[in-house]
Amino acid sequence: MTEALYAQVHDALRARILDGELGVGDRLPTQAELVEQFSVSAITIKRALDILRDEGFVTRRPRIGTIVVSTTPTGGPAHAAADHLPLVGYIVPGFDDAFGSHLLGGLLDASSERAHVVVAMSRGDSDLEERLIQEQLDRGIDGLVLLPTSSQAIPQSVATLVGRGFPIVIVDRTLTGVPVSTVTSDNVAGGRLAAEYLFGLGHTRIALVQSPNAVSTLDERRRGVVAAHAAHQVRLEESQVYSGVRSVVPGSAVTPEDDVDGLVAFLGARPDLTGCVVTEYHSARLVLQAAERLGRAVPDDLSVICFDAPPEYVDAAVPLTHVEQDQAAIGARAFELVGRQLAERGDVSQDTVPVRILPGGSTADAPRPAGS
Repeated sequence: MTEALYAQVHDALRARILDGELGVGDRLPTQAELVEQFSVSAITIKRALDILRDEGFVTRRPRIGTIVVSTTPTGGPAHAAADHLPLVGYIVPGFDDAFGSHLLGGLLDASSERAHVVVAMSRGDSDLEERLIQEQLDRGIDGLVLLPTSSQAIPQSVATLVGRGFPIVIVDRTLTGVPVSTVTSDNVAGGRLAAEYLFGLGHTRIALVQSPNAVSTLDERRRGVVAAHAAHQVRLEESQVYSGVRSVVPGSAVTPEDDVDGLVAFLGARPDLTGCVVTEYHSARLVLQAAERLGRAVPDDLSVICFDAPPEYVDAAVPLTHVEQDQAAIGARAFELVGRQLAERGDVSQDTVPVRILPGGSTADAPRPAGS
């Protein structure tokens, strides 16, 4: 990865001192002047000056400014010159083995020996998300990877950072009309693949189950399911869509038991539904519980396909057929896009990572109509 911005500023100022452009007793330009000169944030300038101070080149005096006190290094820097690694923030609502852990792993693998990564969880709280972004900026991060709590409202801090040209990458979300780098799975293709898989098994009455979470990911998956129905000249009716799984939404007070009750009512009133596309793994687990309460065997009576799943041993009874996202690739790509922006401000890219179907034990041929 390209050298961090604060390291670039440090090296430039250090060179001025070593070359004699700035001598002992000279005052460096003010922080505001340096911000304008280098086109970076005040935090970046502060980090660069802190390193010069720790190396013994300068001292920082209140109401006077930063003064050169030596033209040779006299101290050990808090950040060794050879270790000018960028500091990258990563803020996410949460993560587990189904989704998030592998994405973080991909980011950390890609950043190994190339950057330091600071991880924080917003737990789906937009106010906490704003505070965490500011805290990480105060720590002097050079770039930010963010998985926002919502796609409907752009966090004010994100809008500000984008306006400043600060290196930022959004993962697993699409922010319409915002010139910001993003990395997402091909969720439309994933929704279409999931429904096509069930159509291929002979299912024609397919439910779509999702949470009411206001994120672009779920909207895109629904669009894919609708597209598959259109391709088969079958209409996905609103009565086949259940958007009431609330316990999976970060910060929700609804219990999984409440959601199972809702799914029992939904599926129980629609015995003609033989297949079910579920947009999230944890919601699919609740669908399995609802089917068991209704006495509908999976996959003989009801086929279930979802997005993501942890290792199969977790679902030993019913390994779920699922759309697999290449989470490690998303994390690695997000890190690379931050690096591109560190090298060239304003380098914006929207990347989409392919998905694939992993067959499991939760899908089978559609049951034959009674009497056939």
